[in-house]
Amino acid sequence: MRRLLCMAACVFSALAAFEPHLAAQKQQQVFLKLLDPGGAPVTDLQASEVTVSEDGVACKTLKVEPVDWPMKLQVLVDNGPTTTGQMNSLRDGLRAFFDQIPEGVEMSMVTTAPNSRMVVKPTTDKQKLVDGIGLIAPDRGAGAFLEALVEATGRIDKDKAPHFPVIFMIGSDFGRSGLLDRDFQKLQDTIIKRAATVHVAMVTSAVGGTTKEGAQVEVGLGVTKLSGGRYENIAATMRLATLLPEFGKQIAQSQARQSHQYRVTYERPAKGKETPQISLSLTRQGTPVLTLDGHMP
Repeated sequence: MRRLLCMAACVFSALAAFEPHLAAQKQQQVFLKLLDPGGAPVTDLQASEVTVSEDGVACKTLKVEPVDWPMKLQVLVDNGPTTTGQMNSLRDGLRAFFDQIPEGVEMSMVTTAPNSRMVVKPTTDKQKLVDGIGLIAPDRGAGAFLEALVEATGRIDKDKAPHFPVIFMIGSDFGRSGLLDRDFQKLQDTIIKRAATVHVAMVTSAVGGTTKEGAQVEVGLGVTKLSGGRYENIAATMRLATLLPEFGKQIAQSQARQSHQYRVTYERPAKGKETPQISLSLTRQGTPVLTLDGHMP
């Protein structure tokens, strides 16, 4: 009999991800990433080596499927007066940002002032994104921060191909904030449903402190927290030159973490709880990471 090498290696609460109707379902899926003792991803894991438990009750493993979904990245750039005061800093920062992203990642770039405009359509050719930086022109209008986020999540929702969506927003706290509650709810629902990550670099305008301008900050903080992304608020646009590559590096690291996973399908206990504690045991050595959707921002 094989010795259990990693008993209860990962335990997490499914309070947020399990919905009430799942209690009646017979099958459930979780995502597993396993690194061998040397730190390399394990690529030959078998169903016989994996046991998932709910609240201490061992479940039957039905399938273990390799998953290596790509990351797709949307870059939203506020080209209004707040963010383009130091245009060279913005452009230099974007070049350094794209330099951090691995080759082969599908990316697009959208400007948001006075409305959303696709500058570079989705492509895996990084040079097209770099060339597109020169097409970003300053605009006197305010960036459509909230509307651009809604449109970006709408594009994610329409893309049915399995992938890990990422939105990187360079925005400002000055702009339109007329967003309907139902649109904001749909924005949040899509982030959760599609395991999306949202990062925001917020440039503070010289005219601050009004309710209107505070809406962008509130939404930016909310969506980054919901998705596990990063939020940074800066007052000087010159900081974009060094801040944007930091975001690029973080996104690249997330892409590496989310690669080479397994989707584990298991049979739930007959009387499983609506919000169970899920644990994992393996019969080989390694460092496992267990999630409900493969999302590791």
